[in-house]
Amino acid sequence: MSEGNEGTIFGKSFHLNDAQKAYLKYEEMTLSSKYANFLEDAKSEAEMQYFLESNPILIPGLYDLHNGPVGNIVISKLQLSNEYVTDFAFISVNSALAQITLVEIESPIVGIFRKSDDEFTSAFNKAHQQVRDWELWTQQNAIYLKDMFRTIYHKSIFKHQKVVLRCILIAGRRSEVQENSRREKRWAGVNQTPSISIMTYDRLNEVFIFNVRLFHELLTRQQNIAH
Repeated sequence: MSEGNEGTIFGKSFHLNDAQKAYLKYEEMTLSSKYANFLEDAKSEAEMQYFLESNPILIPGLYDLHNGPVGNIVISKLQLSNEYVTDFAFISVNSALAQITLVEIESPIVGIFRKSDDEFTSAFNKAHQQVRDWELWTQQNAIYLKDMFRTIYHKSIFKHQKVVLRCILIAGRRSEVQENSRREKRWAGVNQTPSISIMTYDRLNEVFIFNVRLFHELLTRQQNIAH
């Protein structure tokens, strides 16, 4: 647990004693263990969607701009158009940037590589192409996208910040990637686009940051959350 997280509970600052720090560390380790155990038995994308909707603090990218998602909200199943539906989406902001993060998840048992030649499978290539399509779609429909988020949140959501996009694809397990050096090189090579991050489900437990405020306040909601 970082020092910054130790001192923040429900948006208020506290100096925690050793017993309180130990309790929060216990909560962190419990969630990490619960995720690891769930992942071992999960067989479908739907199972992982359910788990991450119930435990959104495990979704990667939440802390890219340090403050967490706007309104402590992650949107589940955001429809971009008649063609595309994201599994998760959220906006993070600071004084200079407003980052839109779109997340696509696949089954944890989806094959990433073909056994015959260690090339990427058609299922993985299809998922990778989908997030690339999202990137192109958002470039071509920037005004529509911002207006959609203004409807979901509020009309001044973007203010004067530069709007940037990050797409995250989560699929498969690390053990498949690490089976040989050819796969490891191809996996490293596919992660060269700054706006697109690709990771296995094992990675989530490593990039997970236990922020006490978000642990208690972060919610997942459907698209119709305007206020």
